[in-house]
Amino acid sequence: MHRAQNKNIRHPQSKDRIIQSAVSLFARKGYAETGLRELAATAGVNLAMINYFFGSKKELLKEILDTFFSGYLDIAGEKLSGPGDWRDRMAQFIRCAIDYFDHHRDYLLVTITELPHDDPEIIDHKASWARKMLGIIDEKICRPLAGETGREIPPTGIGPMLVALMASRYIFAPVMEKVSPRAAAGVDLAAYTEMIIHTFLHGISDTNRKTTL
Repeated sequence: MHRAQNKNIRHPQSKDRIIQSAVSLFARKGYAETGLRELAATAGVNLAMINYFFGSKKELLKEILDTFFSGYLDIAGEKLSGPGDWRDRMAQFIRCAIDYFDHHRDYLLVTITELPHDDPEIIDHKASWARKMLGIIDEKICRPLAGETGREIPPTGIGPMLVALMASRYIFAPVMEKVSPRAAAGVDLAAYTEMIIHTFLHGISDTNRKTTL
C-alpha cells in the first residue's frame, strides 16, 4: 500500500515531464516526426505512462494546445475588457500577449506550426478556441472600430493578422539569425512590442512617429 501511494505521488511529476518533453520535441522536430518511444526516452518514462495519462499522441497535442490557448484567452478577456478606449485596451493586450509568447516560446511554436490540414479533429479543436477568441475581438475591437470609423473589419481578419504580427519574431527567428545574426541578437523585446502596437494601430506609413529597433 505504501509503495502504491509513493507511485501515485510521482505521477504528476511524470505527466509534467511528458508534457514539457513533448512541447520541446514538437517545437523542434514537429509533431509528425516525433515518435512516442523518443518522447518516452526524453521524458524518462515508459510508453505505458504516456498512454496512461493521454491515451494517444494526438490527445497529448490537444492538452498542449489547451494549455497555451487558455492562457492566451485569459489575457484577451482581461486586457481587452479593461479600462480606456479600444486602442488603449489593444495596446495593453499586445504587450501582455507578446510577453506571454516570449515566456512560452515552444508552446507558441507548437500551436502555430502544428496545423495539419488533413486532420479535421485537430482543426476542429483549434477552431473551438478560435471562436472564443474571435468573439472577444469582435465585441471589444471590431465593433468599437466600426462605430468610430465606419470600417467594418471582421474578427476573422483582425485575429489571424494580429497573431501573425506578434508571433513573427519567434516563427522566423532561426532564419533571421542566419540572415543577420547581429540584428537578431539585438532585438529588444520592449521595442519590438511597441513596434507591433504602432504597426497594428497606425500602419507602416504613419510619418508622425518614428519607431526603430
